[in-house]
Amino acid sequence: MVVQIYSMTSVSDAVATAEAGADLIGLVIAEPGVVAEAIGAQLARSILAAIHPRSRGVALSLSDDRDEICAMVDAVRPDILHVAAREIEPEDCAWIRSRIAPVMLLRAIAVRTGETLTEADAHQDCVDYLMLDSGAKGRPFAGATGETHDWSISRTVVERSRIPVILAGGLSADNVADAIATVRPWGVDSFTHTDVPGKRGKKDPARVRAFVAAARRAFASVQTPTH
Repeated sequence: MVVQIYSMTSVSDAVATAEAGADLIGLVIAEPGVVAEAIGAQLARSILAAIHPRSRGVALSLSDDRDEICAMVDAVRPDILHVAAREIEPEDCAWIRSRIAPVMLLRAIAVRTGETLTEADAHQDCVDYLMLDSGAKGRPFAGATGETHDWSISRTVVERSRIPVILAGGLSADNVADAIATVRPWGVDSFTHTDVPGKRGKKDPARVRAFVAAARRAFASVQTPTH
């Protein structure tokens, strides 16, 4: 059972998040200005060095080009690569996963009625982890809406999946226990609701600590999958 926190834009925020007990710490690697939380490879490497070995680093690529994605991994060397672009097909995931090994591959899937189960099933043999997020239409990547989705769909994915599933999308210290009890995921993710209000990508240490503590208590109180 793991707790993942996105998205770091400074070494100090990342270290404080690691010290709060986050297992996975997320970074968005992109050109400055693409999104508020985008950072470059040099800062990403500094953050990863600062959080190891206490936490593992997850690097999100917004690209839909598999060569660009792998080039980012070569530059940053995260523990886990996170891909979210809908254009990336399962066969692309298989190719990327082989190319970046031993770096692990996490595939984000936006929860949409009628599509999510099929998409999750299709990725069982080509990625190491799935992440279920609240999809954002009209944007170049899934998630970061600060809104929850239909947890009953996510619960079904968890029940069917042979690989670990991280639940994301609008999770906070106030609702993460309900989310864990309902979905029974392997891990949970927080981004928006652990930021300083109105400052996307700037973490609020108190909110981070509260989220991690609430998630740990909830995981301890339910019987979770043993992936």
